[in-house]
Amino acid sequence: MPSMLYMIRHGQTDWNLEHKIQGQNDIPLNDTGRAQASDTVAKLKNLNLGKIISSDLTRATQTAEIIGGALKITVEYDARLREYDFGELTGLYKRAVDPALVGMFFANPTKFNAEKFEDAFARVGEFLESMDFDKNTLVVTHGGVINFAMCYIEDKTKFNPQSYLQKCLANKIDNATILRIKNLQSEISVLKNTRFFKLPKSK
Repeated sequence: MPSMLYMIRHGQTDWNLEHKIQGQNDIPLNDTGRAQASDTVAKLKNLNLGKIISSDLTRATQTAEIIGGALKITVEYDARLREYDFGELTGLYKRAVDPALVGMFFANPTKFNAEKFEDAFARVGEFLESMDFDKNTLVVTHGGVINFAMCYIEDKTKFNPQSYLQKCLANKIDNATILRIKNLQSEISVLKNTRFFKLPKSK
């Protein structure tokens, strides 16, 4: 049976609860987030994981260390799994961001001292390509990174900002959601209550 790559979004933080844009601001888990990380262990313990790799941002490392401690797996860290850097939008309440500002941001994020979408797409793609699928691996990361991963699987050659925006709006990836990737030609599926559910495809 082929090995699987599993991706999990970190547990909840206070900024998640307040619907603030976190980006690469290093926010820790709150009590709910720590409980969410612990609760995932029951789903993960039967997946025969051989490796855990985490973003090096605190909310991800704390999630990974709770899981790794329970499963007795040493966590590795990779900066390529950091959340997208929103620059000057970091810390804003999502509901307060004007739609016109979103359009300007997607047209040219560097005007907001944010990361180029193509750079984030490239680092996530580079990470995915570095996986050899020789053992079941859990990747602890962020919602934005998971959406970049979906874009990369959809088209490895070119980043499509409209496809990325659509995924951000359409795919509700809750804290501690677990996803699986069979290989880089497959769709991403959501692991929920031990069953797999397909995320909607991009149009």
